[in-house]
Amino acid sequence: MRRFFPAALLPLFALLLSACGLASGQMDEPAVEAVAVAVTEARGGTLTATSHASGQLKPILSITVTAKVPGRVVAVHRQMGDAVQEGDLLVELDDKDLANQLAAAQAQYTQAEAQRSEAARQASRLEALLAQGAVSHQQAEQIRTQLTLATAAVEAARAQLELAKSSYEGARITAPADGVLAARYVEPGALIGAGTPVFQLVDLSTVVVDTGVAEAAINSVRPGVAVPVTVPALGETFTGEVESVSPQMDAQTRSYKVRVLLPNPDGALKGGMFAEVEFPLEEREGVLIPVNALLEGSGEPYVYVVEDGVARRVTVSVAVRSDQQVLVEGIAEGDQVVVAGQNRLYDGAPVRVGGGPDR
Repeated sequence: MRRFFPAALLPLFALLLSACGLASGQMDEPAVEAVAVAVTEARGGTLTATSHASGQLKPILSITVTAKVPGRVVAVHRQMGDAVQEGDLLVELDDKDLANQLAAAQAQYTQAEAQRSEAARQASRLEALLAQGAVSHQQAEQIRTQLTLATAAVEAARAQLELAKSSYEGARITAPADGVLAARYVEPGALIGAGTPVFQLVDLSTVVVDTGVAEAAINSVRPGVAVPVTVPALGETFTGEVESVSPQMDAQTRSYKVRVLLPNPDGALKGGMFAEVEFPLEEREGVLIPVNALLEGSGEPYVYVVEDGVARRVTVSVAVRSDQQVLVEGIAEGDQVVVAGQNRLYDGAPVRVGGGPDR
């Protein structure tokens, strides 16, 4: 026996079927997974803008020690790398001929002194005789002339003696200052001339970094300012001091030369080592965030700030940057800034604070 439903009930059945289908569709939609991130609080503070420059370490003193007189090398008393003090004997030359020249000059000087003494004695006696009228004025003038010539002869002999002494002493080549012998150029038996280099002497108790600073930063660099100097070869950062700043731009590098002094008491810093200098410029106050919170894709820098479990992309402007922090404008103190997990974020993404892989 067939049963018939009233036609009035058909719309009700259709509405029920539609509601069931809608409910089924909502249950099939996947839930959006929250992104795990790590955050930090933006805080107020000050940050100093810096200018970076590089150069090579040099000894504060570098002297080429040369021979003053020609001769044959008879002994070399020091080696490369030796520490020496001013006056230490470095090289000896054969001094036999120089000793003979010194003896001859000494004898000539002694003879000239004797002749002057005799001329002076006669001149003194002459004055008494002249007062008594025992000698003529012409005779007196002759004796006075002899004394003048004898005195001049003594001065000439003294000059020759001093020159002979200097030449004799020049056969012993000594250190002109305290330092370390960086290079040796002679061997025993070699014939050398006056001016021939024998050693290179350097003073590394203080080292120098000559570097350049750009035009935009030069007015903030002043003598006496302490600056950090990093030497990559040693993996260390030292404290140096600006000694001098050139007032004239270098036409080739388009920068201003700056000389930095760096104490080197233990001798770890060597000439020629590469160095990086960080010059402090202006100090600014504002909102600080870690460097790893800053993203710089698509032109303008930006950060992600977490608000009510959602990441908001905020464009910021960088005022000052250091190796670890950035002073920015565009966010406020206390904002929760994402520092890890940014690689999966987008504006409006739900987040879960408490983790997150590195970006």
